[in-house]
Amino acid sequence: MPFYKRGFLYLARKRAKSVLLLLIFLFVNSMILSTNMILHATERTEAAMQEKAGAKVVCEIMNTTHPITDTEAETIKNLEAVTSINRMGQQAAYLTDLVPVSESISTEPNNLKVNLLSFDDMDKDSPFADKSYHLTDGEWIKPETHGSAVINAQFAQANGLKIGDTFSLEIESGKKVAVTVIGEYLTGNESQQEKTTAAVYRMENQIYIDNTTYVNLFDNCGFYKVLAYTGQPKLLDTLAGSIQEILQEKADITTSDALYQQMKAPLTQITRVVALMRLLTFFTGTMIVSLLLCMWMRSRQKEMAVLISMGEQKHIILLQALLEAAIVFLIALVFACGFGTLTASWLQNLLFSSVETGASLEVSLQLTDVALLLGIGSGVVVIAVLLSLLPVIRANPKDILSRMEG
Repeated sequence: MPFYKRGFLYLARKRAKSVLLLLIFLFVNSMILSTNMILHATERTEAAMQEKAGAKVVCEIMNTTHPITDTEAETIKNLEAVTSINRMGQQAAYLTDLVPVSESISTEPNNLKVNLLSFDDMDKDSPFADKSYHLTDGEWIKPETHGSAVINAQFAQANGLKIGDTFSLEIESGKKVAVTVIGEYLTGNESQQEKTTAAVYRMENQIYIDNTTYVNLFDNCGFYKVLAYTGQPKLLDTLAGSIQEILQEKADITTSDALYQQMKAPLTQITRVVALMRLLTFFTGTMIVSLLLCMWMRSRQKEMAVLISMGEQKHIILLQALLEAAIVFLIALVFACGFGTLTASWLQNLLFSSVETGASLEVSLQLTDVALLLGIGSGVVVIAVLLSLLPVIRANPKDILSRMEG
């Protein structure tokens, strides 16, 4: 009789033992599958966090006479690890048809100017991003913004400006640019300024413009700060080194990934605990299944000794035992997958309800989870069967039969 037929008949005849082994495999498979699902969920979440955490290299000039040029900023932007940059410029300019807000009677040029601050994206690393200033109307500067300005609400009121109005800025050389008002803001500290403060230093006269306008107006004045963002926080130091080579000694280079580290910490703790659980489940499952199979093989030693005496090869006996265990394991795997699908949302709420990562956490059954379970579970089956059959394979059939009869 073929070994596979004997295997099926044995499982059908020993239903109680088969069900017991099935329950053990179901428990082991469910534990391994749950840990796989959780670990893969943390991996996906960490990958999403790296994109959203705002890890960056900060480049700030050390001397105002040596700003970061537009060419250098573009070179930084083209580095492989850089996802985007935020150039920041600051210069003073005159208003062509308007007047700055001032309580000073000084006739100095600084009391006739406004302070222009340029950004690529005010959603990142601006006074609005950290809530120091708040937008009262309109929107702020974005990467796609051109020819626009965000002005102080009191400056707008003093000059009769509203969203959509246009005004001109002028520099000493006589060059002018027109900008359209797209937003208004307040700092909350306008009333706390000294009356003698020159116009260029007053909060009401801080005008935020996009960098296209800034470069058109000031030509080669450059930027006092450039921030390079990356979606790969682990490469932050390498990126900082590459930027240092571009800027040489003109800028102080620092890195910042505090938010990423803060978001990653709870996930790291969960990953370590769950990985340990999976390892313990593997060894515990292997031990329990091995002990159970050893007990079964002990009761089947006479059967196997007779088969070997009749000329059956030992590797065929091994294949039969592997087949029996594999059938039960695969049935348990199917049930474990169904159980894993049903409990995915419960696992998510149990482990991640108190974890704040800034990215969505989703525990779900993936094909990779099933494949990994198949690999780990197969290891459990093979090791357990080998350990249980070792006494039979190494012993002489005559010795087994005489011991069983005696």
